[in-house]
Amino acid sequence: MDDQISIVTPDHIELEFSLAGLGSRMLALIIDALLVGVILIGVILAAAILGFGSILATQRLGAGSWVVAVAVLALFIVMWGYFLLFEALNNGQTPGKRWTGIRVVRDNGLPLGWKESALRNLVRAADILPPPACIVGGLSIIFSKTGKRLGDLLAGTIVVSHGPPLEPAQRTSRWGAAWIVKVEKGRSRQGMMVGDMRVDAQQLQIIERFLARRDALPPSQRQSLAWRIAQPFLSALGEDAAELQRRPDRFQVCEQALQKIMALADATPSALTEMVSEDDADAKRRRWREFNQKISRFERARGGDLRRLNPDQLTEIMDGYRTLACDLARARSMGKNSAVVRHLNGIAVRAHSVLYRRILTTDRRRGPAWVSRFPMAVRSHLAAVGLSALLLFGPAVISYLAVQIRPEFAYDLVPQSFLDFEPARPESLHNIPELARPIAASSILTNNIQVTLLAFGFGLTAGIGTAFVLITNGIQLGAVAGWMTAKGNSSALWGWIMPHGGTELLAIVLAGAAGFMLARAIIAPGEIRRPTALRRVAIPALTIELGVMVMLIFAGLIEGFVSPSSIGFPARIAVLSASLIFWFGYLALAGLRSEL
Repeated sequence: MDDQISIVTPDHIELEFSLAGLGSRMLALIIDALLVGVILIGVILAAAILGFGSILATQRLGAGSWVVAVAVLALFIVMWGYFLLFEALNNGQTPGKRWTGIRVVRDNGLPLGWKESALRNLVRAADILPPPACIVGGLSIIFSKTGKRLGDLLAGTIVVSHGPPLEPAQRTSRWGAAWIVKVEKGRSRQGMMVGDMRVDAQQLQIIERFLARRDALPPSQRQSLAWRIAQPFLSALGEDAAELQRRPDRFQVCEQALQKIMALADATPSALTEMVSEDDADAKRRRWREFNQKISRFERARGGDLRRLNPDQLTEIMDGYRTLACDLARARSMGKNSAVVRHLNGIAVRAHSVLYRRILTTDRRRGPAWVSRFPMAVRSHLAAVGLSALLLFGPAVISYLAVQIRPEFAYDLVPQSFLDFEPARPESLHNIPELARPIAASSILTNNIQVTLLAFGFGLTAGIGTAFVLITNGIQLGAVAGWMTAKGNSSALWGWIMPHGGTELLAIVLAGAAGFMLARAIIAPGEIRRPTALRRVAIPALTIELGVMVMLIFAGLIEGFVSPSSIGFPARIAVLSASLIFWFGYLALAGLRSEL
């Protein structure tokens, strides 16, 4: 991967970003993983204390069960939402990223939004394969030119270094500011004259960098560089290069010559520019320092102060940013690696992040509301839906028949907890007490959503992971159904599954379809590059996955409270029929006007 990336921002400013290395990203991940572990332990301890306290206060076990149910949801949110929430709310930085000085930005340099944070983090399961080694994500970062893991490819983001703020008093050379003033005023671009020889801005930058770093160089390298840099200017300074080469003090003379050139550049800015005064250069440097101070203050305030500025103050800040951007463009005429360019680029990158932290970008999606976009996305990718349904229900039918024909297969296919399970008859499979139903609902809900997130995220493994999730769940479903039927418990099984099963299985199919949409962009991107194909399909796939989560909330509530209840078989059939009619009607009809 490269160390630097140049981005032309939407406001047509070229900024240089330093890409975060694999080491800093792994360190940030380790720190965040430790923090997640601490938070999870804290939630568990808090649930234990609050649950026990609620039982003592109310003298009822039911109060404690609600505390545990909320804790289960909190654990799920922490595990799947930690990175998403921090990066969306904290300028692309988790605590680990903040500590290591890196952050996530969009490919166009704009700050991260909710959409990008959701895309890059909801598919994190693919990047951590094999868990917790993160080999897939690590290899993707190493072999990607811009250091992108799979989630970054999907979201259109990069991870960049975000070092400590530039000190307001950090000095930039006076001659560099004078040069920019000269270019700003349209004057000649000559550098300075040493005798009868012209020294241009790029040569001055090389001399300045050498003198600043010479004490840290090995003696042999220092002497070699001093000779090579000073040799072109020796004759202009009255030295004979051929004669000097035989003198033992030639390296000291070379360094003195370079110091003389820089002393002339610093002491006499008028030698650099006609009609550019020392006051002009100092005023330019002062404006840079003042703007840097303002941006540093806003950065510490996390952008809050910007919302309290009046229109005149905000205009002043924006004018300062545009002026700095113009100075940065002029400084680049002095050479890409100049100290002035690096200084101004550092200020501009931070200013861009602060000023556009909550920007509403011009490519913000307009059109139908999300409730219409969800079924529209499903209808647009019916082939993926069909493939997902085939991989879920096909193995289910095969394993069901296999267990019916050869019951001994159940010992290999059916989970141990179901082999000797005797369900309640005939309406329900479980007889969950009312006080345990909140816990059951939250546990079932989080488990189901996690299955769909895996089916969605594993689409980035070219669909292999998605197919594995669907096939294994289908095999388990069919095997359990076949085993319960063989034991004469089919009525109890279907009585339990019917109220919530229609919604739940449909949601899993749609999540698998979202995963296969990502897989198709990787396997068959067509005439466009794979990253472009992924970004085109990312939003429809995310829309489907978010819709699936909403569906599973309804299914989880039904499974926790209705399925284990004492309602009869006809009522269960009615719940199943009503839910399927609603979902199929909604997916088939919602948003049709927007497609016309």
